[in-house]
Amino acid sequence: MRSRNPQRQSARSAAQRVASLRAAVAAAALCSFSAFADDIGYEELVARLGTAVPTGVGVRAAQCEAPEAAGSPAPYGPNQTLPEFSGKTFSAQSGTPAVSSHATFVAGVYYGNNSIARGVGTIYLYEANNFLSSHLRYGQGSSVAPVAPPSVLMKVYNHSWIGGLGTGGAPVAGDLEILRRADFQMNRDDTLYCVGMNNGATSVTYPLMAMGYNGISVGRMDGEHSRGDVPAAADGPGRMKPEIVAPGNATSWAAPLVGAAALLLYDTALSTLPINPNADETTVIKACLLAGTTHRAGWTNNPVTSGAQRGSTVKPLDAVSGADLLNIDRSHQILTSGEFAGATSAAAAVAGSIIGWDYENLPATNATRFWRFTISQSAPELSVIAAWNRVATTSIAVPQLADLSLSLLRVGSDGIAVPLEGDAGAAFYGSGNVASRSAVDNIEHLYVRDLAAGDYIIQVSRGGTSTAAAPFSLAWFVTPRAADLNRDGAVGGLDLTILLGGWGSTGIADINRDGTVDGSDLTILLSSWG
Repeated sequence: MRSRNPQRQSARSAAQRVASLRAAVAAAALCSFSAFADDIGYEELVARLGTAVPTGVGVRAAQCEAPEAAGSPAPYGPNQTLPEFSGKTFSAQSGTPAVSSHATFVAGVYYGNNSIARGVGTIYLYEANNFLSSHLRYGQGSSVAPVAPPSVLMKVYNHSWIGGLGTGGAPVAGDLEILRRADFQMNRDDTLYCVGMNNGATSVTYPLMAMGYNGISVGRMDGEHSRGDVPAAADGPGRMKPEIVAPGNATSWAAPLVGAAALLLYDTALSTLPINPNADETTVIKACLLAGTTHRAGWTNNPVTSGAQRGSTVKPLDAVSGADLLNIDRSHQILTSGEFAGATSAAAAVAGSIIGWDYENLPATNATRFWRFTISQSAPELSVIAAWNRVATTSIAVPQLADLSLSLLRVGSDGIAVPLEGDAGAAFYGSGNVASRSAVDNIEHLYVRDLAAGDYIIQVSRGGTSTAAAPFSLAWFVTPRAADLNRDGAVGGLDLTILLGGWGSTGIADINRDGTVDGSDLTILLSSWG
């Protein structure tokens, strides 16, 4: 592996040829999430939920670090004596660690007592070389599968390191085996890897762990990270990286912020939604995180702008920022809005929520599923993500990947659903894409601005020749008007009831976010009526 900071490298003799990771900050300079709360939607989450905001208390986390320097014991763990980690239980999986300032900072962002996932109480620590050999069991043959997580509550692995077994950052056969094993483990055990990209605005380099399929590769909010297509020597060349961005002046800090958000969603799935076994599926959590992002000005996945394919794209993400900026409030709304089953025909699709998700399976080529929703007023934004894993029969077999596509249809006055792709469909939205058809990615994404009022259908179809199983997750978020308190797509009596019920307090009915539900909020609601 290589350091994130190329100014200092040191060779190691381990089989994986891992280079030491250079500390970027002092251990005492721990990060408080308060610096990022507004950027990532956390303030909105707290305003909406109050004391019911999740903290990650129901789940456990894993932190994987390259050693900061040579030595025995290897410096790969946080400084556990700091108040930031009081009350935490650490379980070293790669031998007793010496203190790493890099690991300490990552830990502060990820699960420290000032992080958004401050409720996480048990953390498993891995040294990267040992993780590859003893956890993923790299190089031990197809009959030897990766080790299961030490607890069924262990859901998120943070990887704030980069590396590769070859030279110059190009993937080699050993890298592909490691990534296949990682994807196998995530798919089998419903876990999620959050992985930082390399720092610096370069093309995608260093395959471990950023070139995997089933995890989430994380870039920086300011765009100073590697980006672009996965290269030809890797599995699935042409796939887009990263999938999401987050605040931080290094990807080492951005990745654990996304990991912390994932921990909150897993906590919610296991504690608030325990009757639904699909809620903690890896692809459900991933789809909710990506569909909930804030799409900033300039974001584009470059759809066709005229003709019969207007509004379609074969590149589902933005070339620099992926699905764009983490927004934990929106992602939490998606997960808690509930699961809505897809129909096998457009005519059978029943109108559901403007925010929601589903976990489905398309067992055969040409199979299709449909979800319907209605908006009574024009909507500022619609974001939809379909996400699915690559699957394999063994942890080193060449995995298969189903080919899914995603599109948006409008239901006309005659009840017939018509695709919005093409020049005629553009009359119903301001900009964005209404069809996503990547042949290589395991994500498809629709992002539409200024969607006209009406009835719509989301369609997921399976094509290609792969016979692999195709369980997938769909998540969607129609940005509601501020006064649409019950998120039904219109401002009316139900919203007024919610506002009056919260009068004098705070919470979701505090529309202008001044700390109190009062006459100012009522004025905003009435001005949006209908």
